[in-house]
Amino acid sequence: MKLRGIKLLNYRNLNGIKITFSDDLNYIVGENNIGKTNLLYAINRIFTGKSFEANDFQDSTKTIEIVIRLKLNDVEKGIFDDLTDPENTDYINIRITQESPDEYLRYSHYETGESVLPADIRRLLLINYDSLRNPKNELDFSKTKGAGTFLNYIVKKFVENQEEGTTYLNKGVIKRLEKYVDSILKNIEAFNRFNIQPLAEQNNQEMLTRIMVLKDANNVSVSEIGYGVQYNMLIVLSILEKIISYAKKLKDNDKRLQTLLIFDEPEIHLHPYLQRTLMKDILKIASGQDEEFNSILNQLFGIDEFSGQILIATHSPNIISDDYKKLIRMYSEQGNTNVVNAKKLTLDSRERKHLLMQFEYLKEAIFARGVIIVEGESEYGSFKSFGDTLGIDFDREGIALIKASGAESIIPLMKLFDKLKIANVGVMDKDKKLEKSIPDRDNLIFTSQLCFDSEIVYRLIKKNRTDMLENILTEYDSKGLERSMQEKALNRAIEKFKIKKISADRAYKFSELTSDDKMYPVIYITWFSVNKGILLGKTIGENMDKIMIPPCYVRAIRKIKERIG
Repeated sequence: MKLRGIKLLNYRNLNGIKITFSDDLNYIVGENNIGKTNLLYAINRIFTGKSFEANDFQDSTKTIEIVIRLKLNDVEKGIFDDLTDPENTDYINIRITQESPDEYLRYSHYETGESVLPADIRRLLLINYDSLRNPKNELDFSKTKGAGTFLNYIVKKFVENQEEGTTYLNKGVIKRLEKYVDSILKNIEAFNRFNIQPLAEQNNQEMLTRIMVLKDANNVSVSEIGYGVQYNMLIVLSILEKIISYAKKLKDNDKRLQTLLIFDEPEIHLHPYLQRTLMKDILKIASGQDEEFNSILNQLFGIDEFSGQILIATHSPNIISDDYKKLIRMYSEQGNTNVVNAKKLTLDSRERKHLLMQFEYLKEAIFARGVIIVEGESEYGSFKSFGDTLGIDFDREGIALIKASGAESIIPLMKLFDKLKIANVGVMDKDKKLEKSIPDRDNLIFTSQLCFDSEIVYRLIKKNRTDMLENILTEYDSKGLERSMQEKALNRAIEKFKIKKISADRAYKFSELTSDDKMYPVIYITWFSVNKGILLGKTIGENMDKIMIPPCYVRAIRKIKERIG
C-alpha cells in the first residue's frame, strides 16, 4: 500500500490543499509556519485513527474532510473487495471525515460512501519521527517507551532464549552486598519505620536492562556524547520500535512489511555530512537494500521483506537528493497556503536541462521566498553587500542569490522559479540583450553598460569617486597602483567595449594615469575583467556606498523585496 495523494478540507491552514506523492521518496519544503508539520500531523492521525482536536478545525461549524488515494498490490485489493477506483482498480480513494472535536474519524469509500474499516488502512504501518524527542530519555535499555523499547526488547529476547534458572550474577556476592547496605540503612529511622530493605532485582529482564548501557569506543556513555550521534541512533531505533507491536499482527504466510516513514526535520543537530549520510541510511533501509537491517527484522520478528515510502519535512538543502521530482513545495499566496508538486511540473527541454545541470546549486533557493539570478561570479560576490548597504538583509528576508554561470541560463531559471512559485528577478548584462534581442520582462533587469565590469567602473568615474576604484584595486591586488596591464589586454577591452578614438601602444601602470586620461577607464575595465571572481565581487560590494551602487542593481534588489512583500 502506498499513499499516492491527499486532499484536505477545513483542516488548519491547509484548506483545499491537494498533493500527489511519489511511491518512494518525498521532500516537503517551505518556510516556517507554512504547514509542513500540519500535513504530517494530519497523515499521522489518519493512519493511527486518532481524532482531530478543536484547534484542528479551520471552521468549528464545518466538518474536517480528507480524501486519500492509496495504491494497492494484488493482496490488498482483496481486503477492500470491489471498493477500488472505478477507473483504475490499482487504487482506492477513501474519505475520512470528523464532524466535530467530540466525534470520531469516519472512513468510507469515496465513490460509493460505503464504510471502510480503519484497521484495513492501518495495514500500512505508519512510523513517525519528529525532532522534538529527547534521545537522553530514550537511549536506555530500561525504557519501555520510545526508542528504548527496542533496546529493552533485545534483552527480553535474550532472556527468553536462555535456559530456565540461568544465573546472571554471583548470588553470594549479591547477598553480601544486600547485608552490607542494610547494615547502614537500618540505622536510619525512616527505613526501619516502613521496613524498607535493599534487595537485588529478582526479575532477570528488569535487572539486565538496568545493567546494560550504551558507550562509545572511549568508554563514554551515549548520554554524554554529542546530540548528533544520539539523534542519528534515535532515528533508526524509532523505526524498529514501531515494528515490535505491529510484527505480532502479521500473518504467518505473509511476512512482508510495508511502511509509511514520516520524518519531521530529521536533520536537526546533525552537521551537513551526517545529514547526507543519514538520508542514505534511511533510503537504503526503506528500499529494502540494507542487508544488516533486514537481518535484524528476520531474526527478531520473522519479517522477510521490508519496504517504506518516505515523507520528509525539511529545512536543509543537504538532505535533498538530485531528483527534483521528489519535491513538494508549500508556499503562501495571498495569505493562503498552496502547494507545488515538482513531479507535475511541465518543463521544456531548456528548462529541464538547466535544472538538471544546476540543481545542486539551486537547492538552497527552493527554501527561499525570493531569488535573484545573476550572470557571473563578480556579481554573485557583490550582491549581498549591495543588499546590506541598501538595508536589505538577504538572509533575514529569505532572498537567495543564484549564479547562472552565463546569460543563456537566466531566463530558463526564471521560468523554472515561476513554476515553483518562487518570486524571482534576473539581472543580465546589456551586451546579451543586444546580441540576442531578448524581450523585456518586468522582473528582468539589464545593466546600462555592456557588463558588470564596465557598469561599476563608469558609475564610479561619473560620480567622481575614483577613490573607490583605487580602494578596490589596492585591497584586492598586492601591487596596487603599481600593477601594469599589458598592451594586448587593453586593446581587447577597447575592442570589446567599442571605446572610440583610443588604442594602447604599450603596457600601462595605474599610477601613470589620472581620471582625465582616456586610458583610465580602459585599464580598470581590463583589470576587472581579468580578475573576475567572487572575492573581487565581495571587495567591490564592501567598498560601495548606497549612492554608488549602479541603479540597475538597486532596482533588482528592491524589485525582489517588492515581489516577496
